[in-house]
Amino acid sequence: MTRRRSLATGVGGLVDAAILGAMRLRFDRKVPVPVEDRRAALHEVIAFYRQHGEALFCEPRAAAVQREKRGKLPDGGAIVDLAWPSTYEPALPAIRAHYLGYEANRRACARLFVHDPARPRNTIVLVHGYRGGSFFVEERAFPVRWLYKLGLDVVLFTLPFHALRGSAGTPPWPSANPARSNEGFGQAIHDLRALVKTLQPPKLAMAGMSLGGYTTALYATVEPLALACPMIPVASFPDLYWHHGDGRPERLRAEREGITLEMMKDAMAIHTPLLRAPRIGGEAALVVAAEGDRIAPAEHAERLAAHFGCELVRFAGGHVLQLGRGDAFRALGRKLAGVGLIERR
Repeated sequence: MTRRRSLATGVGGLVDAAILGAMRLRFDRKVPVPVEDRRAALHEVIAFYRQHGEALFCEPRAAAVQREKRGKLPDGGAIVDLAWPSTYEPALPAIRAHYLGYEANRRACARLFVHDPARPRNTIVLVHGYRGGSFFVEERAFPVRWLYKLGLDVVLFTLPFHALRGSAGTPPWPSANPARSNEGFGQAIHDLRALVKTLQPPKLAMAGMSLGGYTTALYATVEPLALACPMIPVASFPDLYWHHGDGRPERLRAEREGITLEMMKDAMAIHTPLLRAPRIGGEAALVVAAEGDRIAPAEHAERLAAHFGCELVRFAGGHVLQLGRGDAFRALGRKLAGVGLIERR
């Protein structure tokens, strides 16, 4: 590793560590809601999703999309905001009414960068990370204009409970609450599939960062893609929570109540990509890791790359301060050309 790359890795890791510290402080200040016999309740969740979990991924109808033009792009292209009613119904009866009570989350949305609204092109859907989803921010977090110039239509998709789909009282998602986490991933895949049915691109790619990388990997176990590119992804949320919870009050409390990592894995198994068969071959996937990542350590990307049997690309920076990430996007460009989504240059 060169001195410059080593410095980028170290700085990126320090920024991630500072952000993790702030997040832990915020979570530690929350007073947990008392629940009688959490261990028994968790066993009920495990039993339900083991038997009925695939109901999370029932095929939806095409989305009834409303379109609002937001701006112009070169060569007659346009920026169009899309909104449609999310028709997802939670599978677990016990939380259905509560889950659907978050009105803002029942309106799915995305921003489309389209060359010709009458003739869809090969398309890439970009999926944001945790607490992201602002179109203004995501247009800069991803190289949207560059991908558009490569000839792709580009979609910024908003995950459940994020940005326009949230409000002051919106609960955290995903979280250590397995039922809400499970249903949220069911809704994310449902809304993505409904949108894709409406857009009907000739070929579809998907790329996402962090939580969005996990969602991309999950989608590729439900539907085939021309290319899936999880970037700085989480591979297993139970593993991530358990790792970051080491020595923290939340994990110590769970351990006192007899809750184990294996139980959490069982409770969230239905949407964990590592436990699901990919619908794509290794040639149709690319995984990106950050060497200095302290939030979703590079081990997560390595495990996903091994599961999909695909290439793993690394850049030097961290999860938030993504120094050297241009290497990753250049690799994405080469992969897009390699699978025929764009012309070789």
